[in-house]
Amino acid sequence: MNKTMNMFNEIITIFTSFVLLNLLWLLFCLPVMTIFPATAALFGTVRKWIRVGLDVGVYRVFVQEFKMNFKKSIGLGAVWTIFFAIISVDLAIVLQNEFTGKSIVLTMLVFFMLLFVFTSIYLFLLIVHYDLSLFHTVKNSLLLSLGHLNYTVLFLAMILLVLIVSYYFPFFLLLCGSLLAFMMYGVFHKLSLKWEEGKNSQHKLNTDIT
Repeated sequence: MNKTMNMFNEIITIFTSFVLLNLLWLLFCLPVMTIFPATAALFGTVRKWIRVGLDVGVYRVFVQEFKMNFKKSIGLGAVWTIFFAIISVDLAIVLQNEFTGKSIVLTMLVFFMLLFVFTSIYLFLLIVHYDLSLFHTVKNSLLLSLGHLNYTVLFLAMILLVLIVSYYFPFFLLLCGSLLAFMMYGVFHKLSLKWEEGKNSQHKLNTDIT
């Protein structure tokens, strides 16, 4: 009986933590201009959960991550919003007008939009995992998205799945953001461990040879 109760309490604790984190994320996103810092804090919190455990808490960790990543993520948000606006406006103009070479221009814009989406997937993962400059965060996000297309497709599938489930089951909106961030960072964390193991193995090989 005690074992069942402990398991039930643990499930409730986990569920409550995900809901609270999701609500904090939505609340901090309300000013709109803080969407990027709030999302960075969301990923930073699940990063600590995965690396340390749920015992680290929710509110204190989220606020700490929000403050820590605010400067970098707010700058990235501004740049990324400009990029998105330029591509979207260009697409709208091309679609509404007929001219010679329209198909070529449209193909290029769709290609750039795909690159934009692919790169966006890795931005927050890199912000919270590595201490990189704004330029290197974007650059490495782009390289990772193209160099690991299988993971990029997997992340896109996760996002699509969460959107579909949320559409048909509105109750899922209570934890969709935090759960998606947890799943994405969980996969990224395992991927980063493989990179570290590869680097360590190569370093050991070079040491043995010399």
